[in-house]
Amino acid sequence: MQAPKYFLAILLSFSFLMGCKNDDDSPKIKFSAEQLKMVYGDSQKSWRVTAHYDNYAYTQFSAFNDCYKDDIYTFKAETEEVEVTLGSLGCYWASPDEQVATVSYFYVEDEGRFYLEHGRGEGSGVHFASKFFILELEEISETRLLFAAGEKGKYSKALILETVN
Repeated sequence: MQAPKYFLAILLSFSFLMGCKNDDDSPKIKFSAEQLKMVYGDSQKSWRVTAHYDNYAYTQFSAFNDCYKDDIYTFKAETEEVEVTLGSLGCYWASPDEQVATVSYFYVEDEGRFYLEHGRGEGSGVHFASKFFILELEEISETRLLFAAGEKGKYSKALILETVN
């Protein structure tokens, strides 16, 4: 009969320990709304894509690196949209008939997380190709942004943007 009392004591101790919330368990704000003004300024701010990685941790550039490097992204504060000015180099065909990029962002305020939704496509004749991805802002400064996927230090897909002068 001692086993049930012993089991009950362990269960109560475990319940007590689990009920005590550690302050370290609360979500940390990654970027404040004030910090994000570095991304879009007072109303808008333009950035040039300087690198597109398939594997940032191993500095493996994407096959699309060259076609992204001449693109300009203008982040707009009010609309959460990004105006994209595509460069002349196509991603799928050397001289595509049409190119389109749809980029927007969203901010999860209670976690301080900032995401970039990116869609890009192009057509040549009767053919059309596209890609879509979502990346999270990982590093921010007045002159450089790093959007990436994966764990810190082990980022896979990534875009580096630098301010346009």
